[in-house]
Amino acid sequence: MSRSGGSPDRGVSEVYLGIDLAASEDRPSALCALYPGWRLEFCELRGDGEIVERVLRYSPRCVAIDAPLSLPSGRYGAHSRLCEREARRLGIRILPPTLGPMRRLAERGSSLASRLRRLGLRVVETFPSGAQRLLSIWPGGERSAEGVSRGLRRLGLRLPRGASLDMVDAATCSLVALLYEMGRCMELGDPSEGLLVLPARTTRLSARRHSSCRSMRRSRRSRPS
Repeated sequence: MSRSGGSPDRGVSEVYLGIDLAASEDRPSALCALYPGWRLEFCELRGDGEIVERVLRYSPRCVAIDAPLSLPSGRYGAHSRLCEREARRLGIRILPPTLGPMRRLAERGSSLASRLRRLGLRVVETFPSGAQRLLSIWPGGERSAEGVSRGLRRLGLRLPRGASLDMVDAATCSLVALLYEMGRCMELGDPSEGLLVLPARTTRLSARRHSSCRSMRRSRRSRPS
C-alpha cells in the first residue's frame, strides 16, 4: 500500500474513495482514499467481496467508480446511454457499455454499485480521462501516468513517484467524489437509466487557492440502484 501527503484543505471533513475497476475479478482494481489534508492512500483489490469489505472500513462519504454502472435502457439507442451522448457533446468520447469487454465491466460495475448502495453508501459513476480534461489536467492526445500525475500534483494531490495509470485514475475518481459532494460536478444522462458525474466546467482548483473555486449547485436527483 502506498501513501502520500497533500495540501491542507479545511473543506474536507471525511474520506472520499475512487475505484479504477477492472473488468475481471482476476485482475487488480486500484482504490484510492482521499483524506483530509488531501492525503492519499492506495491499495489493490481483486474480488468484489474484498472491495466491499475494504470500502466499508473507510466509511466514505462518497465513492466514485471508473466503470459503467448501468447498461443502456434502449431509449437512446441499442448500445449507448444518454450520458454517453451528452459526454460526446462536451468533446469526451466514451466507449459504449455494450462493446466487447465493456459489457463485462458494466455488469461488474452495476453489481458492485448495487451492493454498496444497499449498504447505504453514495456511489457515482465517473470517467477519469474526461474529468482530467475538464480540470485541465490532461489536454488530450496520448495519456501517460507521469503526465497526469504532474497535473494532479499541481492541484495539491501528491501522488507517489512512479504511480501507475490505474493509481492516477483512481486518485482522479476520489477527487471527483469530493467535488460531487461539494456541488462542483455536473450529472449527465437520464437518472432512470444511469448518470455520469464529471467536474463542472466552472470548477477551477489550485494547490494554493482552493477557495477560489466557483461553487455550482448540482441536481439532487437520486442515482438509480
